[in-house]
Amino acid sequence: MYKVRKNDGVEEDFDKNKILSGCMKSGASIDEAEKVATGVETWLPQVATNGVVASTDIKIKVIELLRGANPNAAASFEGYKKVL
Repeated sequence: MYKVRKNDGVEEDFDKNKILSGCMKSGASIDEAEKVATGVETWLPQVATNGVVASTDIKIKVIELLRGANPNAAASFEGYKKVL
């Protein structure tokens, strides 16, 4: 199981469902979201250090994959900023 290091330094388990949800909220279809989430899962072993990957790296990868599947959804996803 991979861990995601958030911007505040907290680590949590990687959750594919968060990618699916974020992609669909941005306007991607379930099929597009599934392809993006699967692509991220396949990419994780290449970039994780000691099983940990930064949330910002995941966001960049999601945007990259989403651009190929649905450019409008990618633009929406990229523009999203979490409000604390």
